Amino acid sequence: MNGLGRFVGSLLLAVALPLAAWAQEGPRGLLSITFDDGSRSQYMHGLRIAKDYGIVGTLFLITSEANAAQNSPKPWGMNWSQVRAFRDAGWEIGSHSHTHPYLTQLSTADVIRELDISRAAIEAGVGVRPVSFSSPYGDHDARTVGLVTERFSNHLLAWGGSQGRNRPESTDRTMISRMNVDWNTPPETYCTEIRAAAENGTWLVLMFHEFVHSDPEPYKLAIADYKAVLACAAEARDAGAIRIATVRDAMALIAQR
Repeated sequence: MNGLGRFVGSLLLAVALPLAAWAQEGPRGLLSITFDDGSRSQYMHGLRIAKDYGIVGTLFLITSEANAAQNSPKPWGMNWSQVRAFRDAGWEIGSHSHTHPYLTQLSTADVIRELDISRAAIEAGVGVRPVSFSSPYGDHDARTVGLVTERFSNHLLAWGGSQGRNRPESTDRTMISRMNVDWNTPPETYCTEIRAAAENGTWLVLMFHEFVHSDPEPYKLAIADYKAVLACAAEARDAGAIRIATVRDAMALIAQR
């Protein structure tokens, strides 16, 4: 058994009894996986590994990068065909603005332009109007959040708030908190957070950026660590402890409670 297998196995032994008990009453916790930006590595590695575990999430796309990737020989971002592959795999496509600016530094007209161009581009590119938005850099204020939520059902933070541990009974669709999966934090930390979401009946929202084989750094997570986190998520789901859903679907489930 490899290192990942030993790690996941030890986690399961630790939670086997409570997970079995929860399975009798249905999943108590919710988990959402989110990708910011739309990098090509998210298509090449993120989507592929998520498919291996039967996991779907929400991709927050910078639409200018998807446009640029159409004609670039070595694009940083994924092109529209690759974005549609996420849609076809059951992922939600959300907006991360058109050019990824600091929204609070823009005029109201320019904020509206960022939001409207990105929303129209996603609708044209994938055939579905986006309902979720994540603010670039997590930068927001009352004015920008108001403009966002006039156009999108859900607004997600990058950091802050409850650090990704959202309580369903008090979730504010305009300020949904996320937890960044950091490059220098061991995967065990996020596996523990997944278990806590199941124990506490909370909605954990995890945020990922780029994926690399080696030499991780801020905003670039080792593929092995990403795989370890998803392995924990899949095991908790299969044990009946959590439900994994896109942001859009998680909000619909919360509304039904």
